[in-house]
Amino acid sequence: MKHKKIALIGMMGSGKTTIAKELSKLTNIKLYEADDIFEKKYQMTIKNFFKYYGEEKFREKENEILKEIIKNENFIISTGGGVILNQKNREILFNENIKTIYLKTTPDTIFKRIKNDKKRPLLLVKNPKGKIAEILNEREKHYNKAHIIIETDNRKIKEIIAEINEKL
Repeated sequence: MKHKKIALIGMMGSGKTTIAKELSKLTNIKLYEADDIFEKKYQMTIKNFFKYYGEEKFREKENEILKEIIKNENFIISTGGGVILNQKNREILFNENIKTIYLKTTPDTIFKRIKNDKKRPLLLVKNPKGKIAEILNEREKHYNKAHIIIETDNRKIKEIIAEINEKL
């Protein structure tokens, strides 16, 4: 694998964390889980940060974390699903220095994967599947700017990793 700076993007439930862990094991490149780093740094869940400080402040802090991670010589980043909403983050992720991979997943698959996860505020609405589709529709134009797009529906982790490895 010739690329040593890799970022995984996509909706919650697309498999970013799982795929990033496997890719990290395969390549011996250090994994940075952006949401975990955020929660450790601010000693607060993202859900609570949103509640107390709002999305704009969260996106600012998320950008600071992303800038810190990319200072490393080698990395695999598992980003938060909304990282691409911030223009500064898109400038970082969609340049020639980082191979950004979009794990493309349908709303039905996302819903099946996360429907029992009570830590997801997105699911605390009347129609969570509809909300997932709405958010995905808003973000897709940004996700599609990724250097590599990998379909994840009905695929095994090994298949996805093999395709990523082949395309890198």
